[in-house]
Amino acid sequence: MTAWQEVRDLVTERQTSALADRVIALTEAERAEVAGRLPELLGELRDTAARMTRESLPADYDVSEEGDLTAWEQEESQAILREMTGDALAGFGTPLRIAGAGTISGPAAVVAWLTRRELTTRWAPQPDLADVVRVLATRPADWQADVAGRFSRKIRTAGDRIVPLALPLLRASGCEPPKHDPLVVAWLSATMVDDDPLVGTLLPRIFEAEGAGRALREERLTPAPTRWLSLLRRLLTTGRVSRAELLDGCVSRFLRGGDAIDLRFFVRLHDMIDPTPQESAARVRDYLRLLPAAPGTVAELALAQVRRTGPHDGADVAEAIGALTFRAEVKLARAGLSWLNEEVRRAPARADELAPALVTAFAHTSYEVQGRAAQLVLKHAAAFDTGSALIAEAVPLLPAALGARVVARFGGDTAPEETPEPFTPGVLPVLAEPGRFPAPTLNLRGWELHDWVAGERWLAGFVAQAGSDRAALRAEMAPVFREASHHLYTTEHWLDPACWLAALAKAVINPGADSVLESRRLPEPHRVSPPHLFLLHRFSELYAALREGMLPPVLLATPTVMTGHLDPDTLVDRLETCAAAGVEPLAADLRQALLRLPRGSHPGATERAARVGSRAAAALTAWLAEGGLPDPETGLKWGHVEEREPWHAGEVRLVPVLRAEPTGHDLIDELLREPPKWCGTDHGYLMDWWPAVLPSHREVVSVNYLPHLLHRWSRPGVWPSHLADLAEAGGPLGDATALILAYFLTGRDTEAVPTLLRMAAGGDLPAEAVGRQLALLIRRTGAETRPVLASLTEAAHRGGHEQVWRILVSMLPGLLPGEGERPTVVHSEAVALAADVAAWTGARGEIPIVSAHAASGRGSRFARECARLRDRLR
Repeated sequence: MTAWQEVRDLVTERQTSALADRVIALTEAERAEVAGRLPELLGELRDTAARMTRESLPADYDVSEEGDLTAWEQEESQAILREMTGDALAGFGTPLRIAGAGTISGPAAVVAWLTRRELTTRWAPQPDLADVVRVLATRPADWQADVAGRFSRKIRTAGDRIVPLALPLLRASGCEPPKHDPLVVAWLSATMVDDDPLVGTLLPRIFEAEGAGRALREERLTPAPTRWLSLLRRLLTTGRVSRAELLDGCVSRFLRGGDAIDLRFFVRLHDMIDPTPQESAARVRDYLRLLPAAPGTVAELALAQVRRTGPHDGADVAEAIGALTFRAEVKLARAGLSWLNEEVRRAPARADELAPALVTAFAHTSYEVQGRAAQLVLKHAAAFDTGSALIAEAVPLLPAALGARVVARFGGDTAPEETPEPFTPGVLPVLAEPGRFPAPTLNLRGWELHDWVAGERWLAGFVAQAGSDRAALRAEMAPVFREASHHLYTTEHWLDPACWLAALAKAVINPGADSVLESRRLPEPHRVSPPHLFLLHRFSELYAALREGMLPPVLLATPTVMTGHLDPDTLVDRLETCAAAGVEPLAADLRQALLRLPRGSHPGATERAARVGSRAAAALTAWLAEGGLPDPETGLKWGHVEEREPWHAGEVRLVPVLRAEPTGHDLIDELLREPPKWCGTDHGYLMDWWPAVLPSHREVVSVNYLPHLLHRWSRPGVWPSHLADLAEAGGPLGDATALILAYFLTGRDTEAVPTLLRMAAGGDLPAEAVGRQLALLIRRTGAETRPVLASLTEAAHRGGHEQVWRILVSMLPGLLPGEGERPTVVHSEAVALAADVAAWTGARGEIPIVSAHAASGRGSRFARECARLRDRLR
């Protein structure tokens, strides 16, 4: 047996260890022969993989152009086939790599072979490449260094699939790694190796490589140092790296710039080293350079080192304090003022040098900083006399109340009192009457069947024509549905309306083609959402009636209004049509018709229905006499994902609440069962149809939407169009709809405000509930407050100021800081908006939490805004 035959057999048998031994032992002539025939072997294996893939497919899996598939289905099937073939070929990837690593002579050629896409797959786990590295390590040293360098320079991200080959090769070859930032990031992100030989060359580069800090951002010192910080501590202890080397690296990285995330690791490394005063003094000029513009955590670190190393040159001190008082962070600005206070107290003669830093603080965005600056200038008034002109000129930068105290000592003019802009409210929209439901039609494109209006029109047209002219219906259906997917009858459950509509059409074209009972097409109730299952019952009974020759002449439940409502007299007309034909309407169709009746009494329709004489008419008479469906008990609870779902444990979950008294109609009672708090992948279908299923009880629909609102992993989500449909429907609203509106008011959609205004114009906006749910969303899900305030401000200016005030009154108690919490800027902004809206509406009363914060005695902006709102409400 030749060497080539031996290598070929070992590759096809995937004997990687034996293959590596045999390749290492090849002569130069044998290497050349194997290398030359590898492309031929790759082609054979590709054909083998394709054959194996086809043999593994079901017998009816057809991807030929002569089959029944549409062009799109053919393309999709071919793509699946190619992917499956690639996965099968990738099973030979490691043996082929071993063969190439040991026989291909050129470094560029071997790198190209080892990185071929065919030899790996993105879905498969990373293969064991130890034998590939072992073979490469037997090649000449210069050749290894060339290959390792080429591999390293190909790295673009830490997740590149060549990283598990590049790093071991660098370690095995002992060559100098190229200067390539992605290589450093990949090394930092890879599994740590004990006594890694790359530490000596790559560790110093972490202070220079772009992306290194972000790769290390999750490193922690507490409760115990994580892997890289722990490694660096061990290296310091053993003397393999010096304190000076690491400190210089950190400081140089700070000076290079970057955001707080990029520099987080280096701040923690600096804290771990904990430089001595002597070490800090040697770098004090660099620390001073960091004060003006470095991220807050870096600036705080630098300030701490500067303060512990004094005394400093007077010009340096003035520059440092000026840099601190210019910063937006209140903590740093106050630290600068504290340092200024110490310097003036220690050397009053130098006050004029520090006056510019003081007046810089006059213009700070924080009232607290401004107040501290005004306090200091008055405290050291005698020392600042020489700079009085500068101070007097800067007084207008202070709020009027603070400026007046400074003017009394230094002169100048206070800032003019702010006068609020006059408020001219907009006008709420005028609500138009809902449009009439369009006439039935069968002339719809396939994608339109997912729209509830299109689906209802198609069903109504199909039933009407099936009863009046079956031959014409067959002729119309045949060109559209004859080529419907041949997988239809082999699909276990028909969850999509398009499946049922195709089945109805095919039952007309080719009666008897389906041998499965339609009830077996329905999923188990726990697998789907209740409104979805209710709709499937309608499709299923139509399919059964068509196959049994019991189709009624007309559907009862087809809406008459675009909201999904059904005119009671029209329903009676349809009952009369069915009675005249001697046919009882279908059960689910009748239940849907009952649910679509408008709220209220309909005495005329009740009297007419009582005279029809059918069982369905009697059911309608009793339904109307009892006033229709009573409003169920609805609501929601805030909970958390359970630990049995490890990927999402601890996340917020909404638990829907729905309790209804039995109606005597089994399908309606099943529809009104409480939705599951957890939804699988089959829940949430047909959500666009749901508001039209219960157009007079939209809060029930909202309760069914809740499981799909906050989490969209592997399931449909609630979209603005669903909220708009709820706004157009009827019935009382509660916490469920309020939460959906609140969700979109957090900046997730531009149509949220117009929807709020339409609900306000209709007089059914649950404003108090919206406010409560907004506070809960912000508190429990991390939703941003500023987009909420922007949405409410827009709504107030567009005519909804009365409703926005009610929202704010119920939102503030849950939003504002409680005991042990510190107010933030957005808290101040929320109270400021409330004070403005209170003025626009002329509101009176008291919000206890606002009054408590107003009486706290603090001089912060938050306390001032609370006092403004409290006084306005008085």
